[in-house]
Amino acid sequence: MAETRSPYKQAVGLGSARQGSGNWLAQRLTALALIPLFCWFVWGLFGHLLAGREALIGWLAAPATGIFASLALGVACYHAYLGFRVVVEDYVHAPASRGFLLVALRFLFFAVAFADVFMILRLSLRIS
Repeated sequence: MAETRSPYKQAVGLGSARQGSGNWLAQRLTALALIPLFCWFVWGLFGHLLAGREALIGWLAAPATGIFASLALGVACYHAYLGFRVVVEDYVHAPASRGFLLVALRFLFFAVAFADVFMILRLSLRIS
């Protein structure tokens, strides 16, 4: 049977949701922020790890280090969430599965970011 809808009617609902450019920009900005943050974090982590466990804990417990480490891990979680979100939106076609996965991803990455910040705060306050 021939399609009787006009090209406009076929395209309605398939166009821009007006969110793509914002997500694209957020992904690029978080990637740019991660370059210096993770270079600093990995350099400090391995440098103090080689000096011993107490040196590493002392470094992570410093207030400035705690702030930058929390920032690095939080930005990394947000960047990963944005990337996984694009994958789910592009490759999961069932609306119910897509919705469930998007909510689960948001919860998972929020929980990981919260656990990272909690761990660093716990080290900073030296809570056992």
